[in-house]
Amino acid sequence: MRVLVTRPQNKAEKTGALLTAMGHQPVSMPLFETVHHPDKARDRIARESWAALAVTSTEALHGIEAKRDSPDMLDRPVFAVGAETAGRAKDVGFTRVFTGQGNGERLAEAIAAEPSLFIRAPLLYLAGSPRAPWLERRLEALHVPFETVTVYAMEPVTYVVAEIDALVGAVDAILFYSHMTAARFFALGAGKALAKRSEPPALICLSANVAHAVPAELADHVRIADRTNEKSLLALLA
Repeated sequence: MRVLVTRPQNKAEKTGALLTAMGHQPVSMPLFETVHHPDKARDRIARESWAALAVTSTEALHGIEAKRDSPDMLDRPVFAVGAETAGRAKDVGFTRVFTGQGNGERLAEAIAAEPSLFIRAPLLYLAGSPRAPWLERRLEALHVPFETVTVYAMEPVTYVVAEIDALVGAVDAILFYSHMTAARFFALGAGKALAKRSEPPALICLSANVAHAVPAELADHVRIADRTNEKSLLALLA
């Protein structure tokens, strides 16, 4: 099966390796390029004492080493949106990592369930741009004190029509990991390339929120992962 991977190149390579091991043929179409600002993250972490950290992407931890950059935070909670981000937090040296359910609002609710953490210090959210507002909105609604620092940016990648036709025209499935990526895919006119096919590929989405970016006329071709992790997403290729 030929599978189109719409993730940034660094993540697409890891997904491609998994697809190859499954017997599929990965086709890369990164729609965003990640620009990291690790110095901003290091500076903000070190500037004051934080009750906990929140991260909603592995990209937020790029270039961070917990022992070197935030020794005071080693035994404080890190709230990660899902398993992949939690794994990255552990890899860089944090020891108290909470794994969320892949949803910013639910992560906020899990954070708010520990009010005693924030009596003396706020939460620090290491974020990207652009980003969905759900975590911050819910934290505000639940009266959790927090500060946000933007430590990476997702810069859009542009394709001409011929490139889109070539990439989309012969794949059996397309993987979408975020609402932003799916929206970008169709904003580039990829829907027109799909319309040229007698049978569109499977549009495999990490969550219902991601699937909301798919045009209504393609809804019959959408598949949504049971859980918001890559294992569940790739299981839909079986």
